Amino acid sequence: MNLMYHSMTVGELAEKMQEESITILDVQDKEDFDQNHITGAINLPIGEFVSEAENLPKDKTYYVISKAGVRNVRACDYLTSLGHDVVNIQGGMNAWQTLRG
Repeated sequence: MNLMYHSMTVGELAEKMQEESITILDVQDKEDFDQNHITGAINLPIGEFVSEAENLPKDKTYYVISKAGVRNVRACDYLTSLGHDVVNIQGGMNAWQTLRG
């Protein structure tokens, strides 16, 4: 798919979180999510994504993150095809963890 959506770095995400309340959608597997996630993120593992994504409200912007920044691109493509507003978080939780030290 070649759908259009915005992307941002984990540093830009951290700034955005300071400015406003946002909805972070984490598509890591449950085990990875349990080990490392952003406080307040909603876990929707990629394996359950297609069946559950259709139930997400369309009146929000979803900031989509995964472990390494690969699965979130697939998730963003799919959500955009359903008419959702999404932002791809580059680098995933690995980059977030590096940023946070």
